[in-house]
Amino acid sequence: MSFSVGLSGISVVFALGGMAYLIFKRISPVIAGPVAALVVILLSSPDSATSVVEAITKTYIGGVAGFFISYFLIFLLGNIFGNIYQISGAASKIGQEISRVFGAKRVMFCMIACMLSSAVLSYGGINSFVIIFAVYPIALKLFEEADIPDYMLPGIVCGGMWTFAMTGPFTPQVPNFISMENLGTTAAAGLVPGMIGTGAMAVSIVIYMTWEANRAKKRGEHFAFPQHVQKVEEDSPKPLFVISMIPLLFVIIMFNVFPQITIVVWLLFGVILAVILFWKYLPKGKLMETVNNAAASAVTININTAAIVGFGSVAKTSLFYAYAVQVLEASTANPYIVAAVGANVFAGILGSASGGLALMYSSLKDTFLAYGAQGYNLGYIHRLIAFSAGSLDTTPWNGSIVSVFAITGTTHVKSFKYNFITCGIIPLLVTFLLVLPYCMYTG
Repeated sequence: MSFSVGLSGISVVFALGGMAYLIFKRISPVIAGPVAALVVILLSSPDSATSVVEAITKTYIGGVAGFFISYFLIFLLGNIFGNIYQISGAASKIGQEISRVFGAKRVMFCMIACMLSSAVLSYGGINSFVIIFAVYPIALKLFEEADIPDYMLPGIVCGGMWTFAMTGPFTPQVPNFISMENLGTTAAAGLVPGMIGTGAMAVSIVIYMTWEANRAKKRGEHFAFPQHVQKVEEDSPKPLFVISMIPLLFVIIMFNVFPQITIVVWLLFGVILAVILFWKYLPKGKLMETVNNAAASAVTININTAAIVGFGSVAKTSLFYAYAVQVLEASTANPYIVAAVGANVFAGILGSASGGLALMYSSLKDTFLAYGAQGYNLGYIHRLIAFSAGSLDTTPWNGSIVSVFAITGTTHVKSFKYNFITCGIIPLLVTFLLVLPYCMYTG
């Protein structure tokens, strides 16, 4: 490794650590993102001041703008959709029914219900940015029933939508179809190790979050309704459960039946359908105010996420990143180990499963296909890569985590620990202790 590559690596690590520190200190991602990007640029020894300016104004801002533009309508419509569910009482009604079925006043059943609520939507193909808007009010109701502190809520909801439901067999989520496109595999690739991993993750997440919730109760902590959410009174009229499910099911079904049509279209129709079906349950004169507030918060959440994604655009251009690719390409380790380690490294640097995979395949696609030609199981490689991309992407600078915490009104200090274990440590341990050994033994 040359001095320049080493310096580049130090700059990336230092910048990531600094960004994590700033975010934990509740410094806005809009500040933390460009500061971290600037650290990488400056420590990577640019040739001139002009190159620094270009790196910030073109590479960094280009990454920010690209994400903001791509997800603006999803954030906007998803936020409006979730707010309509909240103020109409439809989300509360769904929560009540799930509570009734699972007896969610018991902590473990509450955790199962919350995890399943988000996992079902994720397996339905809905983007996580949309899922959190829809599931949050439902999970909030379940946590209230079970009297669990609300700062734990992201840990179980994200555990449902960002682990097995995002990376397991059959899911239409990005980590699955990116591998399908690059390896020529199917959505069910690596079915047996995939089901082993899926089951182990689901069970482990519920057990861990149940344990943490019971510990909180022993400390005397209780549920407190978040100040930023408008509470619907229990005795207020609510839509029937079946009616409440219609807009959600409509979005899920139409997106899967017509995958060629963007989710934005179905979200728009979902919002319209929700307004029509819930009209008489919406507080009089509050709809426009709710839409305005939802729009304003959607912009804030979007730009916070985009500011972090922009850092990834700068990190991709570093010498260290190119060196990491070369090391993986030249590795003589077992291909299944290369797949698992590589996906974790790329996802961790970018703080993104989808971004990490897209970049990894742009550099290592031919290497993985060559493994297949040598007789290694591409289905196993597919599933290991998917599971691994959904592990170490769980970083403090992950834009999606920043967004979820903003939506749920919590902070990294209060909630990141739970997210890191359910979405990071558990998938990592399951992948390396169960799935990887199975693949190496049978493949």
